[in-house]
Amino acid sequence: MKRAFLVVYDYGQGGVWAYIKARSEAEIRKRFPELRVVDPRPAWMTPDVVARIKAKMTFDIDRPDGWLSELAKDPKRRRIAAG
Repeated sequence: MKRAFLVVYDYGQGGVWAYIKARSEAEIRKRFPELRVVDPRPAWMTPDVVARIKAKMTFDIDRPDGWLSELAKDPKRRRIAAG
């Protein structure tokens, strides 16, 4: 059974926050090693911010689309994943 995990992609001068529906944190780390699972959510992240992220940036690990799909296609990502 999948659940939504809060993740961040830190690009150096900021971060992209999203929710990834996955079976486990390990599944996210294996498929997207450049994402960091964040638990608990940061204190600054108000319920309104969480709601906006959930509405616009929620993705299914088995059907990546939008931003997550672009991240998966990024050549730099492949280098990161390869180590």
